[in-house]
Amino acid sequence: MDQITNPHDKFFKEVFTRRPAVNAAPEGHISYDDLKTAVNQALPHQGGEILPTIAESLKEQGMQQEIQQGILQDAREALIDILEVRFEVISPPMVKILNDINDSSILKILRRKAVKVKSLDEFGRVIDFIMK
Repeated sequence: MDQITNPHDKFFKEVFTRRPAVNAAPEGHISYDDLKTAVNQALPHQGGEILPTIAESLKEQGMQQEIQQGILQDAREALIDILEVRFEVISPPMVKILNDINDSSILKILRRKAVKVKSLDEFGRVIDFIMK
């Protein structure tokens, strides 16, 4: 069995593997009440103090993920806009490929290439090359 030395990891392993409230929840869907019950069961004297910290941390992580998703979406839209301005019509399959890219560095490279290529066909070849 894996040895866990980090106290936070030990806490989460205890809470999420041995508590009926959490184990009964559908996979990936733990409600705040389930989490509160599990924390209070694991640490009856400290659960109320720890839970706000956990909630704040989860909220911050969620906000950071939303910000990152917004940045990626803006980069995709800017790239598509450049291509539409230059070439007027972009095929739906190409738009889908661009919308499926989740790496900001790839989107940046493609944006720079979109300004320089002579045709959408050339841009399609760039996409093929980069995505391999």
